[in-house]
Amino acid sequence: MNRQELGDLFVVIACYSGIAALITFFMYELSGTGSLWLTFDAERFHAMAEVIIGGFKPYIDFVDPKPPLLFFTVSFLDLLAPAGSLDIVVMSVVNVVCAVLVYIVGREDYGRISGFSAGLLFLVAAVFVQGYFLFSEQFAVLFIFLAFMLARRSHFWGAGVMLGLATGFKQYALLALIPLVYLMRVNGSRRYWELVLPALLVFGGVFAALFAYYGPETTRSALNWTFGIAQSYVSGAMVEAPTYKPQNILAFTANLLASVMMVLPTLLFAAASIWRRGLRTCDERAQGLFVLFFLCTLFIRQYLHYWIIMLPFLVLIACREFEDQNGMEPTRSPEESVLTRFTGFLREACSLPEPAEPEGREPVVLFKGPVAEAPGAGAPPPPDTGTIIPFREGEKGCAGEPMPPPEEKEKPPET
Repeated sequence: MNRQELGDLFVVIACYSGIAALITFFMYELSGTGSLWLTFDAERFHAMAEVIIGGFKPYIDFVDPKPPLLFFTVSFLDLLAPAGSLDIVVMSVVNVVCAVLVYIVGREDYGRISGFSAGLLFLVAAVFVQGYFLFSEQFAVLFIFLAFMLARRSHFWGAGVMLGLATGFKQYALLALIPLVYLMRVNGSRRYWELVLPALLVFGGVFAALFAYYGPETTRSALNWTFGIAQSYVSGAMVEAPTYKPQNILAFTANLLASVMMVLPTLLFAAASIWRRGLRTCDERAQGLFVLFFLCTLFIRQYLHYWIIMLPFLVLIACREFEDQNGMEPTRSPEESVLTRFTGFLREACSLPEPAEPEGREPVVLFKGPVAEAPGAGAPPPPDTGTIIPFREGEKGCAGEPMPPPEEKEKPPET
């Protein structure tokens, strides 16, 4: 990055951080300590963290159908501060980091304005999909998007590491493997093990650490609660850890529509952009695959926080409509461009329009003089012999003073 890009990045981070801090401030003001915003999932996460901190065995003394990396992360947060007091702050930081990454990708592909708009839209839209509450999806989307950024640069080992970390927070993050494999293929690489092997090593390493510290019984139970309960979770037959599943098609439709309504503007803008311009590049097709596969999870559970994983790719597609023309980078940074456009609007709004000349009225000549013929080649320009200014009675001049009515010509005496 050059100095201008670094300066722009600093301003963007400051803007995004200010918005996230404002949201965090209002949430703390409404709740006092932030505990009011503890969701059902967050309460179970902190309960599992209490088991781990207390020296008991996770997945034995307390169970929850999430991968172990999430619970150890929450345990670390609860060691730093009382349970639940840091949830909003940590989620805000994660959202700001994701928004900055979205800005970087958008700036590289479409220009500064598109990148800034996409990151800002992600930060604001996250409010409506529970993006500032403690869920496993926020951690997963951070690593999934990092995997996408590394894969588009052909760093497939790093993308595999990020995919393994994402799966350590949420099981269905494995769906990101399909778009990442597509990026490998279109980039001319067929060594898929460069992507899959690091992901398996990282994800398997979490269970290996669990085995080394807690033993085989805890590891088997953790594997069962991470993957073995998939069928009972989908069918709604799981009783050990309560989960909601609509009982009929009417409830399912109502939940799905309510979920869609929360992201409807972003969804409509992205869909209209695809309808208008299609998916032109390999990166855009990969983004479409991310949205498509993660959208399928809503048919299992219509939770609002499921939208957060596909949100970065939706806002990139939606905000590409602000792409710089002819692929040229703007000379102004986003904040400078906004101020310039605003001042230009004020200048146009405050300027007086030029009055139109009514039909059937001749312009008045204020200064009379002989009409000079057009000069020939090399001849000096004719002297200024007069200016024709059309006006109507009662109009104001440049200084705001009333303009005098035109002088009437003297009529010749009647004979």
